[in-house]
Amino acid sequence: MELNAVPSGFVQSGFIGLSVALAVWWVWASGRAYGAGAMAMGRPGSRGFSVKAAAVAAVLVFAWLAVSAVVGHQDWAHTFESFPPPGLRFFLVLLALTILIAYTKPGTMLSQNIPLWLLIAYQAFRIPVEFMIHRAYAEEITIVQMTYLGRNFDIITGITAIVLAVMVLKGKASPGLIKAWNIMGLLLLTNVVLTGILSMPHPMQLVKGDFPNVWITFFPFIWLPGVLVCSAVLGHLLVFRYLSNLKKQQQG
Repeated sequence: MELNAVPSGFVQSGFIGLSVALAVWWVWASGRAYGAGAMAMGRPGSRGFSVKAAAVAAVLVFAWLAVSAVVGHQDWAHTFESFPPPGLRFFLVLLALTILIAYTKPGTMLSQNIPLWLLIAYQAFRIPVEFMIHRAYAEEITIVQMTYLGRNFDIITGITAIVLAVMVLKGKASPGLIKAWNIMGLLLLTNVVLTGILSMPHPMQLVKGDFPNVWITFFPFIWLPGVLVCSAVLGHLLVFRYLSNLKKQQQG
């Protein structure tokens, strides 16, 4: 299976740039989280940023990018004779790893030591992602259903993330409001992920487009589900963990 059209350098560099930017964010956030944790425990020599944690995160994050890029260049990743197709199976593995990160020590450190407003504000990256998806549609690389002209409303999460982050900074956002926003963001994300899955040309295809929706199995677009979606999921799970910690503190 091949792409419907040859993508421009602009749309390719856009997805690469967004993915690398998020990778850098997670490296910084890891160093910040572990550094702040060390300061809270009174460890000598800690200055609020752990270079060691950032270095470990950099190796893992960029290995994630590299493996995904290699998969995006493999012929087997672009076959759709079975369900789930190989490309989707790869994404599900990455999603499982994302959930594991969220509910193990790295997720604990991130949720406890990164400010809540920042965990929310960073989801604004979904705004440029949606514009890049629309550009991919304009170049006939993806189908309209994957854009905000079709079934993708994920841009709402990005816009409201900015508003909610400001409210949190000003102390005007209740835990209930934050939780409701977080649930909405996950549901909107789930909607577009399911649209992408159901529009692939496999035996279980339910969403029909003007051409086969296979673009997210090719590099660099494989980083859309493999990096951008997983980053969004991780961010939402960390907000849930933050709220859970806050509730325990209030009850304690």
